[in-house]
Amino acid sequence: MRARVSILAALAVSVTSAVIFASSGIESEARPKQRDFIIAGSDGYGTQECLASQSSCGRIVADAWCEAKGFKSALAYRQLDRDEITGSASTARGKPVDSFLISCKD
Repeated sequence: MRARVSILAALAVSVTSAVIFASSGIESEARPKQRDFIIAGSDGYGTQECLASQSSCGRIVADAWCEAKGFKSALAYRQLDRDEITGSASTARGKPVDSFLISCKD
């Protein structure tokens, strides 16, 4: 009888440990990190010219931005609509500056 209780107790501890380990977030570290950056087009790095026109240099600028921030490459990039950002975006001569979203990944 004591052997059965000991086996059941050991089994319960093992199952509990497995559940805690699985939900501890260790597996979430294995997933690639992603981070979004909102960039003003007036930053001086050519973002407005390349990203707004959807030209071939857009990917180059987005990848370079992500690499400068310690990420591997850009996952996506696009121009933001004016209603997607707050009034805290910079302006040039009283005119709102276009802003862009760059999503970076590891």
